[in-house]
Amino acid sequence: MNTKPLKYRYTLETYDPKVRKHICPACKKRTFVRYVDLESGEYVSTDVGRCDREEKCGYHKKPRDYFEENGGGPKKEYFFPRAVKKVSSDNHFSIVSSQLAKDTMTAYEKNNLISFIKSRWGKDAVQKITTSYQIGTCRFWPGATIFWQQDSDGRFRTGKIMLYNRENGHRIKDPVSRIMWVHKLPMFSDFNLKQCLFGEHLIKEKDCPIAIVESEKTAIIASFFFPDAIWLATGGLNNLQSDKTRCLSGREVILFPDLGAETKWIMQADSIPHLKNAKVSTWLMKHSTQKDKDEGLDIGDWLIKLPSVRKFQIKDFL
Repeated sequence: MNTKPLKYRYTLETYDPKVRKHICPACKKRTFVRYVDLESGEYVSTDVGRCDREEKCGYHKKPRDYFEENGGGPKKEYFFPRAVKKVSSDNHFSIVSSQLAKDTMTAYEKNNLISFIKSRWGKDAVQKITTSYQIGTCRFWPGATIFWQQDSDGRFRTGKIMLYNRENGHRIKDPVSRIMWVHKLPMFSDFNLKQCLFGEHLIKEKDCPIAIVESEKTAIIASFFFPDAIWLATGGLNNLQSDKTRCLSGREVILFPDLGAETKWIMQADSIPHLKNAKVSTWLMKHSTQKDKDEGLDIGDWLIKLPSVRKFQIKDFL
């Protein structure tokens, strides 16, 4: 793999659809995308970015322009290593270099989520999840976690970068939602994305029930409370889809939707031929408060509240 650095340290922010863009300093419309420092995860300045109204406004202030005006800035604008991108010719989708993915599976002492798990459940829990799941540490935001999506054939489809609070394990959303995709980083271009379930690479390891949740964090936490099941994550409410779940055909599947999402997942599963026999757990709904339901908590939130690790049987949560 070519490990020479890229020449770009700054990139335009990639937006979560739920996050509104900023007010353009020129036209005053909410069409402004700011530049992010990939090393610190912070904005360069509130006026450094590009307006999406290219024809009507055209405002575009680059980090270089800002540092020329104000001084300072790094001596070198280098940060990310180059990555080898491969394209699967038979299935027409791009994959990430396995070497790049494996290079990130280290420095867990700097990983906020892993540090939180270790503080709550000890190094054995950390050893279990880092051995089983493809979890990386990313410097895009200091302390960020990469949830690599590796399919049942061992190919890395992409990785979701998320930043968590080291003390409580919650995702950082202020001032902006800290979520990013590996295939959106500067070293990739013309990436043809085809996602898979998080943890899909585990389904060939043993013949046992497969539990599906929405959150990647919930899947890894649940895995050491329920050793009699393989825990996978869709990565989103609407990601329980036919193409992603085809690998589960013939397996015993149990769905654990977030509170409030039960009906949606029941309907989605019913429309997918190889999930028609899937069971949907209603245990959490029966054992939750109205506040829990209003907040849309999931099984992972309930497990985090437990004082210590307990081994549960998946059948007891149907």
